[in-house]
Amino acid sequence: MSLGKKIRLLRVERGITAKELAERAGVSPSMISKIEHDVALPSHDTLRKILVGLHVSLSDLIDQEPSGTATTNSRDRVGRISVVRPHERKLLRLPRSGMTYQILTPDLQGSMEFVWIETEPGEGGVEFFSHERGEECILVLEGVLHVYIEDKTIVLNKGDCLTFDARLPHRYANEGTEKTVWVYIAVPPTL
Repeated sequence: MSLGKKIRLLRVERGITAKELAERAGVSPSMISKIEHDVALPSHDTLRKILVGLHVSLSDLIDQEPSGTATTNSRDRVGRISVVRPHERKLLRLPRSGMTYQILTPDLQGSMEFVWIETEPGEGGVEFFSHERGEECILVLEGVLHVYIEDKTIVLNKGDCLTFDARLPHRYANEGTEKTVWVYIAVPPTL
């Protein structure tokens, strides 16, 4: 199912009108319509606002479990050992947006999330966001990633690792000329 169709389905399931979602996301109702009909793609920032407006996480937009490897029952987690092979990763590719997310954990129902992100040059967030609680950790595997935290700019190169309080307003961007590949860990899950 396309990104737009998934957003529409989640909106309808929650009984939210397109106009209400547009107000929550800070865009026009016509933009919500274009996104839902796959005429336009949301920017990284708009997608985050839509997710917040729908009270869902990025994982709700990602294709379902590939082979039933994940469980959501906390009792089933006791003693659990999970391996997620590259071909089993849940994937969200935002066409024409230059962002690809691969969930490395079996699901986002646990106490942390671990995500592989590929960001094309010039892509990333423009607006700052923060979370109610938690920490985030970023490790750059390829390229350069600019992380903006409050009034600080932190440039991460291959091999650099950053940990910070997720309550601080922050955003990420690839301002280089090559693709950036990075992994992201958040406790608790924030996507």
